[in-house]
Amino acid sequence: MDVRDRRIASDPASPRGVAECVSGVLTRNDAVLVEKRRADDEADPGLTLLPGGHVEPEESLDQALKREMREELGIRVEKTTPLLVRLYTASNGERQRIHYFHVKVWSGRIRSREAERVYWESNIRNLSDSIERRMVLKLLGDPV
Repeated sequence: MDVRDRRIASDPASPRGVAECVSGVLTRNDAVLVEKRRADDEADPGLTLLPGGHVEPEESLDQALKREMREELGIRVEKTTPLLVRLYTASNGERQRIHYFHVKVWSGRIRSREAERVYWESNIRNLSDSIERRMVLKLLGDPV
């Protein structure tokens, strides 16, 4: 079974729980699509991060990624490759297990539906999170 098809049976995040999350990494011409989070976001306000969100109960990682990319960016994800799984603590204290996927093929016009804005970032060092920076630099073939 492919990791993307795995269903996640997790309880909602609690002080001791871990929320399952997905994140899409879209690249184009040595740039990565990032979101600038709204200043009033509950978690990580104002940060520049890769787009993604929470896995719903009984949803597979693939289903969650496709739903989140449709909700946040207005695109249809067609082909992905797993990149990395990591633990992360958001600014509001929520502990997350983020499953990152390289979104190799998508359709639709990218637009910001939830973030302050989304844009192509060629200066990868502008990403707010060091692990996301290293992952994207490696993906783009830049020595880390």
